[in-house]
Amino acid sequence: MIDELLAWLSEREGPLGYLVLAAASAIEYIVPPLPGDTVTLFGTFLAATAGYSVALVYLTLTGGSIAGSLAAWGFGRYLGRHEAGWPGFLQREGTRRGIHRIIDGFERHGGLYLAINRFLPAVRSLFFVAAGMADMPAWRVVVFGGLSAAAWNLLILGVGYSVGNNWQRLESLSRDYTYASLAVAGVVALGIAVRWWLTRRRER
Repeated sequence: MIDELLAWLSEREGPLGYLVLAAASAIEYIVPPLPGDTVTLFGTFLAATAGYSVALVYLTLTGGSIAGSLAAWGFGRYLGRHEAGWPGFLQREGTRRGIHRIIDGFERHGGLYLAINRFLPAVRSLFFVAAGMADMPAWRVVVFGGLSAAAWNLLILGVGYSVGNNWQRLESLSRDYTYASLAVAGVVALGIAVRWWLTRRRER
């Protein structure tokens, strides 16, 4: 599917092309498996090879990211206000306690978490769901999430132009970064899980 989308975009420079780029950037936060960085990289590639405006590609991708993050935040806010309706596996005492610890963390450091979210592939949307559950104001989501998206997209555009029109090289760089980031995230998650397990043992 993503290959067909990219091929279609490469043939259509115009308002519809930019709209599709924005929509793809937003959907990443709603359907996390969508490879949003691939779309961002391809936007750079289009600006270099297919006549797309660099400024419009940048604004389009950043605006789409903000719209998608607000959708994920809205979903989290709904969950936070309807806790009684959570599925059974989320109603377990240990799970609920863990979720509320995450919410407490966002209440204290939510701005910082959202400021780094864009640099963490695969789990970005979860940051905004947690921010919604913590009832973070929408303006903070737009400001901090927007700054993160703006910085990331600027970095991608810079990398894209340094590579030029070598699409395979761009894909390879993105893939290597994603693997490295997931490895780091996995180590951090393992550390958090071990700490949680040790805390529970002490409580018992």
